[in-house]
Amino acid sequence: MNKRTKFKKWLLIIGIPIFVVALTIGIMYNNAQKPYEKEKATAVQVVKEKAALTELEEVYLYKSTNVFYTATGKDENGKNVAVWIAKDGKSEPIIKPIAAGVTEKEARALFKKEAGNVEILSLTLGMENETPVWLFTFENKNGNLNYYYLSFANGKWWRKIENI
Repeated sequence: MNKRTKFKKWLLIIGIPIFVVALTIGIMYNNAQKPYEKEKATAVQVVKEKAALTELEEVYLYKSTNVFYTATGKDENGKNVAVWIAKDGKSEPIIKPIAAGVTEKEARALFKKEAGNVEILSLTLGMENETPVWLFTFENKNGNLNYYYLSFANGKWWRKIENI
């Protein structure tokens, strides 16, 4: 056997299992994302039906003690608004002008000032105990999970859960 044939043989022996593992991981990831994507599509539909936004900018799924579909966009008058809709549908949508609260960009700036240059794992607009909040999820330098809640209304830190 020459060197070229040995190389091809080893390439197949190593390459095929790596390809199979990568394909399996890809399929598992895709299947894991399907429920989230389905829920987000439902959120978009509910927001469009109940909030009458003419332009939809961002849709968030907020899951805590209650599940909320939240969104930012423009209303019939062209004003930038934020919308909170309880998934259970038992209450009317809450619609607030963005100008009366904290934008995502402002929330990110306040977070950076508070927590430094940590990587944000997720940022979600939600509702906690009838308080609209921005929820930051991130890992600290020790690898511990942290949740910081910023009040949408006034930009004050509403709650912090650290080192989980």
